[in-house]
Amino acid sequence: MSNLSTLEKIRFLSSQPLGSLVRQEIERRIFSGELAAGDRLNELEIARTLGISRAPVRECLRTLEQAGLVVSRKNYGVFVREVSIDEVAEIYQARACIDAGVGLELARSIKPGQLSELQRMVEKMEAACAAGDATAYHELNVVFHERMVEMTGNRKLLEIYRRLLNELALYRRHSLGQPGAMQRSVAEHRSFLKSIRRGDGDAAGKAMRDHILASSERMQQARETVASDKPRRRRSGGVA
Repeated sequence: MSNLSTLEKIRFLSSQPLGSLVRQEIERRIFSGELAAGDRLNELEIARTLGISRAPVRECLRTLEQAGLVVSRKNYGVFVREVSIDEVAEIYQARACIDAGVGLELARSIKPGQLSELQRMVEKMEAACAAGDATAYHELNVVFHERMVEMTGNRKLLEIYRRLLNELALYRRHSLGQPGAMQRSVAEHRSFLKSIRRGDGDAAGKAMRDHILASSERMQQARETVASDKPRRRRSGGVA
């Protein structure tokens, strides 16, 4: 919305249900890290901060729980969901299975206009890669994969996929910041898009499955790097 005029912004905001706007704001705080995993979401405090009643906040938190971003604990409240490394591994496995099917389906049914759209998105990812902008690359990558699932026309699959993406977003590991990671990732995108273009479903499915599993490996490598880079503390409390 940054390029919109003030009047356009007002019109846009007035056209959105209040609950939707509250959800967008809380999601922004979660995905930016302003709200960390395990943080408690105080319904009254959020309502006061946003200058609204508690009803839309309560509605929003229920929606976010269904989306897998928060968890409600009886007698304790609502918290930003914590995702373990084991859960992340399972999410990547589930995504690998889904993406394999998506590649197979799109190789059979994708339209020329849709293929051109994906190609343009990959070109933007290549530009982000060339600029060394891991944040922009990650955002483009998420939109790219979600759009591919959307192109299958399967709304239930898209709903499941979005939940998986939300859960992965809670586990922040900057795997694309590893040396050569973006270059390998963009090469993998070119590979499975090429298979889809020539209508080779088996190759497209395998390439997409391999890409997701490779992403999982990059995430694990990034996690190990972060762990090994943590400063060792001496018994005296100093930093080694």
